[in-house]
Amino acid sequence: MNTKVEEFTEAEKLAKLMEWSKAKEAALECKPIIEAEQALRKEVVAMFFPDPKEGTTNLPLQQGWKLKAVVKLNRKIDEAALPAVGEQLRAVGVNPDTLVKWSPELVTDTYKALSDASKAIFDNALTTTPASPTLELVAPKEKK
Repeated sequence: MNTKVEEFTEAEKLAKLMEWSKAKEAALECKPIIEAEQALRKEVVAMFFPDPKEGTTNLPLQQGWKLKAVVKLNRKIDEAALPAVGEQLRAVGVNPDTLVKWSPELVTDTYKALSDASKAIFDNALTTTPASPTLELVAPKEKK
């Protein structure tokens, strides 16, 4: 996205805006289809794999086909319970530090409040890449 806006004609800008708007509408139209597929997928898994186990399971079907299900579990740590659980694990000889991975996360408000000199120092430990922008076409308000 290094192209400058000034390099485009008004007609090109309007055409691109309309193209994006139509694509956004098409994506919204797909949402119910995606939700239906997800619900059907869950129903099929429940029908063919009544007692699903975490991991990959193959079920042979007719004419050499097979149905492959990959069952995953989402696990989230309750940080408030972690200290007490850690003490209990240590009491039974388990090191809880081997079970939890901590990753650094930038506190953006604090970073933005740094002086330019402090930012320049911290930037040596920071990689910045552009995120996907959001875009909304806002209709004019109706006059009452």
